[in-house]
Amino acid sequence: MTIADVRKGEIRALGLPKKDFRIKKLSELFMRKRIAQILSDSPGLKARDIAKVLNCERREVTKCLYDNLEEFVQDENFFWLLKKNACLKIEFTASRTWITQEHFERALIKYGSPLDNAHGHITLKIPKERKVLFCAASKILALANQLAEVKRIVELDFTENPDSLSYLNRAGFFDRLAKSIKVLPRKPSSSAAQRHKAKSTKLVELLPIDAYSDENVPERFKLSFIAAFGATHAQKIHSVLGELIGNAEEHSGTVIPGFAGLQSYTLKGSTSIVAVISDSGKGICSTLRPALDLYYPEVANQFPKTLEASDAQLIIHAMRKGGLSSKGKGKGGAGLHTSSNYAESLNAKISIRQEDFSVALTYRDNDLHNHSWSLGLPRLRGTHIVFEFKLDS
Repeated sequence: MTIADVRKGEIRALGLPKKDFRIKKLSELFMRKRIAQILSDSPGLKARDIAKVLNCERREVTKCLYDNLEEFVQDENFFWLLKKNACLKIEFTASRTWITQEHFERALIKYGSPLDNAHGHITLKIPKERKVLFCAASKILALANQLAEVKRIVELDFTENPDSLSYLNRAGFFDRLAKSIKVLPRKPSSSAAQRHKAKSTKLVELLPIDAYSDENVPERFKLSFIAAFGATHAQKIHSVLGELIGNAEEHSGTVIPGFAGLQSYTLKGSTSIVAVISDSGKGICSTLRPALDLYYPEVANQFPKTLEASDAQLIIHAMRKGGLSSKGKGKGGAGLHTSSNYAESLNAKISIRQEDFSVALTYRDNDLHNHSWSLGLPRLRGTHIVFEFKLDS
């Protein structure tokens, strides 16, 4: 049977009125519905196998499949599935104990950004005997929430790693997680972050970045730092993270709430302070670019869009020079530069992840020691900042 041979009885079975009869459109609709039923009963078939069931030409099936990629997806072995049933499993592996933000990026490079593939079901897996660093946890959280927002079925699999599940519960990870996301083997029944909130001097739980929230996140950072390490550097911490959080709010514009948190780690005689600020909005460059031509033509000429690393260099320029605002001259724009100044005094490292690239700035001896960027990264919407510095014991 070819597409054109669809029987009138089968067309009527679709429930469509005679006055809307269009033999081509109806036959295509019939073909799509039949393929969907076949793949629902027998997931993972090649086009030729579907054609045999339908007793039609393979090219007709192939055309229908490719014309309806919002419903059908082909896996790496060329088997077709219903998109809603297709599952992509991303495992965040690490050669040593800790899963870092670098391991997160390697996993996305290996599997591709799940925001851009056709799989309707995404599983993010934390393997056994691995611990998740705060910086990696923040990106996993952001990715999971972004997938949930575009209506993917999302699972976080901690089946082999209950210790990580327990730690992330204490860190407030599940308080910030979209409710539609399934957690394996099961989501914690109550929030350890809420029960023990502000009771750890070495942890500031992942808190919402929300202009309407009563939570003063930079102040929590400051007080936690004072309690753990004394007043030295506390005001710097308050100022730099306050500026970064304010900048994230300015450049966000998203329905997914942003978040920020702080964790300290002690290793080999020194203590590392790691703060994360994450939002899933438009990103720094997406909000700055429209303002450059209007208010900063000299900067627009210096960083043209045609330059491959233009956006990365623009962010580094904003960090070093400041003065750029999406609202125009004299209306803000000092946040990134002010953060850079405090980072210099703390000999810190700042990494800023944007939609498809990242920049890193390393400070040493109260000056910018090195800056770099990575281009062509798998897509992750928004701005994700990791601020890190060390305290000698």
